[in-house]
Formats: sequence, structure tokens, C-alpha cells
Amino acid sequence: MKKDEVLGGRYKLLRHLGSGGMAVVWQAEDLQNGGLVAVKCLRTRSELLDSLDEDEAHSELLRMRGRFRREGSLLGRLRNRSIPELYDQGAHASEPYLVMRYVAGKPLHLFLDQYTPTNEVSAAIGVQIAEALACAHDLPVVHRDLKPYNLIIDENGVVVLIDFGIAKPLWPGVTDYTQHGSTVGSRGYEAPEQILERQITPKTDLYALGCVLYHLLTGHPPFSGDGLKHQHVHAEPIPPTCHVGHIPAELGELVLKLLAKEPEDRPECARTVAEVLRRHAPRPGDAAPSPRLEPDPTRPLRLPDEYDLPAEPATTAPVKPSGKRRGSVFLSRRMFQEVVAEAEAEIESGDPASAVDKLVELLPAARRDWGIFDPRVRAALRVAANGMRIAGRCKEAIALYEALAVRAEGSGSPDDLADYLEGTLGAAECRIPFGDLLPAAAARAVVLGKLARITGPRARVLEERCREVGIELEELGFEA
Repeated sequence: MKKDEVLGGRYKLLRHLGSGGMAVVWQAEDLQNGGLVAVKCLRTRSELLDSLDEDEAHSELLRMRGRFRREGSLLGRLRNRSIPELYDQGAHASEPYLVMRYVAGKPLHLFLDQYTPTNEVSAAIGVQIAEALACAHDLPVVHRDLKPYNLIIDENGVVVLIDFGIAKPLWPGVTDYTQHGSTVGSRGYEAPEQILERQITPKTDLYALGCVLYHLLTGHPPFSGDGLKHQHVHAEPIPPTCHVGHIPAELGELVLKLLAKEPEDRPECARTVAEVLRRHAPRPGDAAPSPRLEPDPTRPLRLPDEYDLPAEPATTAPVKPSGKRRGSVFLSRRMFQEVVAEAEAEIESGDPASAVDKLVELLPAARRDWGIFDPRVRAALRVAANGMRIAGRCKEAIALYEALAVRAEGSGSPDDLADYLEGTLGAAECRIPFGDLLPAAAARAVVLGKLARITGPRARVLEERCREVGIELEELGFEA
């Protein structure tokens, strides 16, 4: 692709913004509305591919295309002012491209070359990074390449996390596009588990955030020089307060926790990190930094009313009220069963989509009209929960599984017990991608202990699910 080419009859390439091993990014004009966009194009011709034999080049190209498709899919599901929105995607001369919000501003590494941030400015930058990570981790997706080069402070001071090209979804059954024996990440910001090719979790991004915060607060990363990988795996970082005496103790302790070698020793999640950083960042109404910063990353925190967050994506469309009952709709059992059957067919095909979404939308009305213990409602809950889990929407699946696990008081029905066990196991399994393994192991033990009381197809389903969870825990190195 070259300057002045028009992609999809709409996006005219204006200026080359940068390139990496996998893609090239252009500034482009949207000829339909006259605005500027960023267009990311896959590099299907490169020195790497040219150096491989035909079979290896074909395999590598398939991996690259898979990652690129995944990046578009992920960006389409993320809604946060610190993550570029996906506007469009397509192909030009058989080469795929993504169209995203154009972020005009200054990359963090250039900002750090120009300015020495105060503690308050560092915390303001850190808050915005942590909130972007929290949005991604909710899916759950790990960015895997957090570093100053992938952070841009836009003209309004918003810190934007870019390049989800090697981001990894953590839901069950996702394809791994990483070549065996290779590590994914950037030198100097890789967590120990990345270097050692161990399990990746959201806490992997927290380690990289610790490296960035260390650099912001002290003027340099925690490790440098030769043997970087060895240092990240084995060496303890010098406390930031040893380099700069006026760093608040809480900030220094937070950075060291983020840089813990073992993921379980790091903070619980990105939102926990953001809460600590907010205590040290500027507040609404505070004065602008002096000397003046261009761009000013404290502005979104000092003047929050000037910034509108993109609306959170609706997981389901709202049910429109009918005239029959205030705030509710008439729900036909026949229509409801048809939606359940369509959702089951989608799950069977391995691609839960619109029918599963519609079923989730209808469930509140079904539970209200027929009760949570109605057999059709219970069956629909199972279908919807499994559909959300397979689609990787683990947070939504957990709520559905927990509803399935509610038992009628005094019930001795084997079906009620099977629902309880499936709901308990499903909710715990959906927490595995977030690095929470103990609930899954405990739930599996509970199910195995009561499995003899269940018969028929439900018993076989539970037995197979227990087997799958056991394999997953074993692959993650969990020892009971």
C-alpha cells in the first residue's frame, strides 16, 4: 500500500505513521465524512517471511492473519476512552486492514524525553493506563505488550493504549497464534512468566505497568543493560525511593508489588492499582501542573466534566415494554422455546451469537413471568450460560451460572441438584481466565463428590465438564 491509495472506496492514505513486524499504520482521510482515521494494514510481505521456506512462510502468514483478525474482533468489543475504537475493517488487494480512531498526540517515550513527571503527573498517567487495562481484563484479554512506545498522550491529555496485535484472550478454547518456543512481549517490559513461557494472566500486564510506573517516577526502567531477561526473572528491583527520595511510600510500595516475580504476589487487579494511584493524582478542580505540559495528562482527572467516556457496549438490547403490562412484555412460551433451540444450534456450531444474545435478553422476563424454578427457565439458563462461556464473555456467564446454582428450599430433585452442580462448576470455571484457580478446583471436588446422585445425560455432561476443568487446571500447573 502506498500514499494516496483509497481503501474500500473510502479511506485515502495520507501519511505513514509507523510499522512493526506485523503491520503498518497510516493516517488516512475518511472521504465519506472528511475526518482523519488510523488505518492498520497487515504486512503480508516482509523480511521474516522471505527468510522462511514455503511451508514455514505459509504457517507464519496464517498466524499473522489470525492475530490480525483477532485484534479487530477485540477492538470491536472494547469501550474505553483510553483504547482506540474500531470503526471499520476490510481488505485491499487481498491484504486486510483495520480502521480505528486516529490518536493525535505524543507517545509516552517522547513525553519522557521532554519532561520529568512529578509524582502527581506520574499517578495521573498510571490511573489512565490501569483503567484501560481493567477494561481489557474484563473480557478477559491480556495486552501482553504494554510499554511507553504503545502509550500515546493525546492532544486532550488522555493516555491511550494502542496496538492490541499480540493481545491474548483468556477464554476457554481460544486459538494460540504464538509459535512454540517463542516469547511474546517487548524486551525490558516482559513479566517473568512471559520469559519462562508460563501461564499468562491479567497480572502479566500489571508487571509491565509496574515497569512503566517505575520509569515515570524515577526517570529510568527498573532494569537495564545486559542480561535483561535474567534480571526480570531473578533480580530484585531497587526500591524507587532509593533513586528519588520524595516519592510517597505508598507509591513506592505499589510499584514493588507490581514488580513481584510471582503473579499471586502482585495486586489483585488493575482497578485496585487505579484506586491507589488516584490517591496521589490530581483531583477535580486542582490547578494545572507548573511548568505547563503539552499535552497535559492530568487534565482528564482535573476537568472530568470536559471528557465523555464512550458508552459501554450493551451486552443485550433492552426489552421494550408493551401496552399489556407496565414495564414488561408478554412472553410467548413457544417463541421462547424457539429462541432456546436457535441458541442451542449456535452453541453446537461453536459460534454463539445473536440467538444466545436474544435468549439472555429474554431471560429476565421469563424468570419474572414463570419463576426461576420453572424447568424451561432452568434449561434456558444452562443454554445461555454455556453460550456466554463459549463466546468468551466470562463475566456475563458467571452471573447466569450463579442464577442456575440457586436451589429451591428443601428440594431433593436430582435435576435441581444437577443444576446446582453445573452452575457452581460453571461459575468457578469462568474465573480461571482471571487467574483464580482455587474456586474451580473446589467446585470440581464438590461435583465429583455428588456425581453418584445424578444419572443419565446430566451425569455424563457433569463428568465431562469435570474432566475438562481438571485438564485445564493441570495445564496451568495447579496442584491440589
